[in-house]
Amino acid sequence: MFWSSKVLGSSTAKELQARAARPILQIGSDAFTKTQLSSIECFSFIAASNLSRALQALDVKHTKDLYERVPPALLALPRLGAVSLAVLGAAFEVKGLGGSRPIEAWMERHQDGVLRTFHTVKEVVKRDEADRRKETRTAAKRKAARKSQAHELRVERHLKRNGHAAV
Repeated sequence: MFWSSKVLGSSTAKELQARAARPILQIGSDAFTKTQLSSIECFSFIAASNLSRALQALDVKHTKDLYERVPPALLALPRLGAVSLAVLGAAFEVKGLGGSRPIEAWMERHQDGVLRTFHTVKEVVKRDEADRRKETRTAAKRKAARKSQAHELRVERHLKRNGHAAV
């Protein structure tokens, strides 16, 4: 694309050129530009940017490391959906991972050969998190009840030892 410095201004034209060359998807040491992704008909650049941000926290070395080590459930995060997963599939395809159906191969690899939709994976993760929160709350209530009961028993014993009538 031609960015006219006469029309846009030199700093704007340079910034647009630099932005076009900058990677839109970063997976560890692997960087994917808009040109690379669009060469395999992937034009979801906002999803690619969201995926890059999410993958920074997972500490993956490169795309192959992600393919081999990271299960889909770890990507069941807010702001990541099926489109982000499609972008990940495009990255696998650019790197030649997973054969002719890279995203399916990755999902099957980490789900014991069972193929589920990403929506289903996210629902399972949400349900598991809700169950963990519920169990934590239940445990906290049980602990508070035991603590209160133990305190009452200690007070009662103290009062008996010191010759006071129980209240």
